Amino acid sequence: MPGFFVFDGKQYPENARILGPESRAFRYGDGIFETMRVHCGEIPLAGYHFERGFRGLAQLGFQKPVHLTSVAIISEILSLCRKNGHPDSARVRLTFFRGDGGLYDPVSPIPHYTIQTWALPGHYRQLNENGLVLTLYPDEWKPNGILANLKTTSALLYVMAARYARSRQCNEAAVLNPFGRIADASIANIFWLRDGILHTIPLAEGPVDGVMRRFILEKAHAEGRDVVQCPADREELLEADEIFLTNALYGIRWVKEFEGRVFPAIQSPQLYEHWIRKLYPET
Repeated sequence: MPGFFVFDGKQYPENARILGPESRAFRYGDGIFETMRVHCGEIPLAGYHFERGFRGLAQLGFQKPVHLTSVAIISEILSLCRKNGHPDSARVRLTFFRGDGGLYDPVSPIPHYTIQTWALPGHYRQLNENGLVLTLYPDEWKPNGILANLKTTSALLYVMAARYARSRQCNEAAVLNPFGRIADASIANIFWLRDGILHTIPLAEGPVDGVMRRFILEKAHAEGRDVVQCPADREELLEADEIFLTNALYGIRWVKEFEGRVFPAIQSPQLYEHWIRKLYPET
């Protein structure tokens, strides 16, 4: 059955063409996006996603129309999931972007948007049984300026990092900032445990301001768990007791190997059951 997508509030068949060569999204990657998960007809952490997305729009100089609300977009997402035949479990990409016109100076500040959905396989509902192999992407670094924490559609660095990981038979690649320290991974934030203390990389180091990262930090603080946000280089991760990655689709994925060192999964399964399982309960 052919799929459908949403463009500016209307559903179109997947083979419809809505962008031309004048599109700023095509020319410059002039936009941002959110990757969300639908579970049992709901979007866990939807408030976090829309807060980050709308904040990003404002930061990039977009003017959000009054009618473009989280309530309206959630309704469109769930309707599209039903149309595409996966109402209970889906991956969703919501993309905001500027329209046609202008060279580097945009003509209109009003965003267009698309919504796409895909069915999620069953393994997204559990912690990964086979640990990930993580490597470092050495060929380019990520700026840690005002755009670093956004999920922009200018994602070429992450594309190259993912290709590098695949070429080395790895699952993921960590991306470096201008100081040779780790910012994040191609599709995830990075956490590690050392002496029982949870660590992650501060936003000042240039990682994407991940929704799952925020959720885990808030949960940990609410429970009185020690959390350290500190810069990390290769040696810092190699000295960790355990490493895991986070994003809004998987929640937590544990890392079995980084740069030749093997790590156990001791607290990762416990944290997954304690925090992530409650977000995506069994039906």
